[in-house]
Amino acid sequence: LWRLVSAAKHRLLMLDYDGTLAPFTVDRDRARPDPGTIDMVRRMAATAHTSVAIISGRPLGEVERLVGELHVEFIGEHGWERRLANGLLVRWPMSQDLAESLQEGERIARAAGWGELLELKRSAIVLHTRSLTAERAAELQALCVAAWESLGRGGRMIIDRIDGGVELRARGRDKGTAVLSLLSQSPEGTLGVFVGDDATDEDAFEVVQDRGFGVRVGDSASPSLAMGRLSSPGAVAPFLERWLAICGDAARPAP
Repeated sequence: LWRLVSAAKHRLLMLDYDGTLAPFTVDRDRARPDPGTIDMVRRMAATAHTSVAIISGRPLGEVERLVGELHVEFIGEHGWERRLANGLLVRWPMSQDLAESLQEGERIARAAGWGELLELKRSAIVLHTRSLTAERAAELQALCVAAWESLGRGGRMIIDRIDGGVELRARGRDKGTAVLSLLSQSPEGTLGVFVGDDATDEDAFEVVQDRGFGVRVGDSASPSLAMGRLSSPGAVAPFLERWLAICGDAARPAP
């Protein structure tokens, strides 16, 4: 990886948020990156030959609020919304069928008594179990997957067992399509590097391997299409520090 980073004329570094830039917390509003990590991302985005994007399953507004002002691209809800570095906001529309499937998923979960554990997004529903004991979390996740199983048939919805819960999300856009879009708009020969930690990041690892490198954060026992590993979110800051040391701090030229 470091040989490729050093040799590339241009680099696109794409970072997941939860479990990558920020460690997991029971209270999602407290999941913030270390200020030193954000400072390195800010410095990296200002260099001449590295572009940075943060790609998250969270809504854009949440990520932007948690990281503060950064002149990078933001992609939220697994690619359903995007904030360009110039501030322009793009939201992709969802079909009525997808919206109705999400409404049905919410109805099923609330009827089962899981309403307090739900996170509702425009393109997804998440059942969060991080606040539960390990035994109860595993039991509830299995029940939720079974309850939503019918919605996953027909190819409209995806059911993912994520770290700390289960996510029902609309098919059509994902972190893989987001990576492809970013790479297609990058200078020719750009090296793409995606760093993420979860099952939803595997779509990105799959597509980036043709034009770069995937790095999986966390449990090394989990199978992954990523080509590299970092042990934990705590290892991300040294990774960014080494990137800066290799690429230097040459300022991006003024437009």
